[in-house]
Amino acid sequence: MYTSIFRHFLMPTYELLKGKNLVEHISNYEQHLLWTPEALEQHQWQELRKLLEHAFAHTSFYPKLWAKVGVHSIDDIASMSDFAKLPLITKSDITEHYQDIVATNSSQNIKKATGGSTGQPFRFELDIDSNTRREAIMWRGYGWLGAGLGQKTLYLWGADIGQPTLLKSLKNTLYHRFYNRKMLNSFAMNSNNMHTYVDDINSYRPTALVSYVNPLYELARYIIAEELTVFSPKTILTGAEPLHEFQREVIEKAFNCKVYDTFGCREFMLMSAECQEHKNLHINSDHLVVETVNETGQPITGESGDLVVTDLYNYGMPLIRYVNGDRATLIDQPCGCDNPLPIMSSIDGRKLDIIKTVSGKSIPGELFPHLFKEFIGIDKFQVKQSDITSLQILLMTNKHFTEQNKVDISAEINKYADNELQLVFSQVDEIPLTASGKHRVTICEV
Repeated sequence: MYTSIFRHFLMPTYELLKGKNLVEHISNYEQHLLWTPEALEQHQWQELRKLLEHAFAHTSFYPKLWAKVGVHSIDDIASMSDFAKLPLITKSDITEHYQDIVATNSSQNIKKATGGSTGQPFRFELDIDSNTRREAIMWRGYGWLGAGLGQKTLYLWGADIGQPTLLKSLKNTLYHRFYNRKMLNSFAMNSNNMHTYVDDINSYRPTALVSYVNPLYELARYIIAEELTVFSPKTILTGAEPLHEFQREVIEKAFNCKVYDTFGCREFMLMSAECQEHKNLHINSDHLVVETVNETGQPITGESGDLVVTDLYNYGMPLIRYVNGDRATLIDQPCGCDNPLPIMSSIDGRKLDIIKTVSGKSIPGELFPHLFKEFIGIDKFQVKQSDITSLQILLMTNKHFTEQNKVDISAEINKYADNELQLVFSQVDEIPLTASGKHRVTICEV
């Protein structure tokens, strides 16, 4: 009952006071799910044309960049194939030409930053309407998975940086209660206090649970190992980190509940979310243009490629054909469910997660979770490449780990590396999380 009251009465009243229109945007985006794929494509093209016209008129960066490939006006971009010929931009481009990308008619932009996988802060901006729209897209995706606006939801998520004041803590508590959610700090969870997290879940009894992948996986392993009883929500959503199938299986076993993956990044928030029927990731193509390209920058489908994303509504600082550092596989075929949004068949990790060799071979980061899950003596792992000739393998092990396991692991990796990498094993007591509270299984610094 609270969900309906919140959506139709409390939130609209709150928005009148705040001057927002989130609920209106959610409703409009939900209506798009009744459209045909062709109608969605037409809508995307119309909105893209508006964005490109805006970039020509109100930024100095894009007209100069596009002129280098013979594009001098919007009339030179008559189709999506023309659009796909525009140059790609990177984080370095944005940092170097920051003010030239910020729109000259946007003075009220919201400033954002992300540490990124390299640890180097990346800064960007977006206008207020764009920020509201991306919230709406998130709630739509969460909504079709049962964790929508106003649903009783428990979040196992990262906490704000710094020590909040008593007043700030009170405001946060009231704010989350208003949204009908409870926040648990995933950064603070460890082997000594996991039982308190189980107690919180059992006492709160959420309809939905939303979490970073790794802390939820570790909590699920703890629940199974300790043979604990935990409340089963109706749905579990994961995000912020890649969800591997072995992790999904463990979480579903512990909570006796289906787990669905979502995919996004700081620059765009939610880019895609699984459907309940077939667990395909549906791309928010009415809000973004999502492409994949190969190593030479040519558009590809049906195989893993570098993600290229355009935000259709960030008029404050347009990000057009932006390479965000992730890899995915897009497929040009319908899902089979009622959702008409196009399909991302897999999330293939970050480009930086690919391990390299001297001769030019590359090993996808996905190999390592697939490999290490076979060894019951390994509780946690991380592989890190700091130079082209070696690979450091950090292992948190238990009593079942043996020296033969190292031999077997080495043999499997060398199938793909042809003995070009010196494999350096280190058994450690802890593998640190990133600054944003995530566990990176593969790190490549070369």
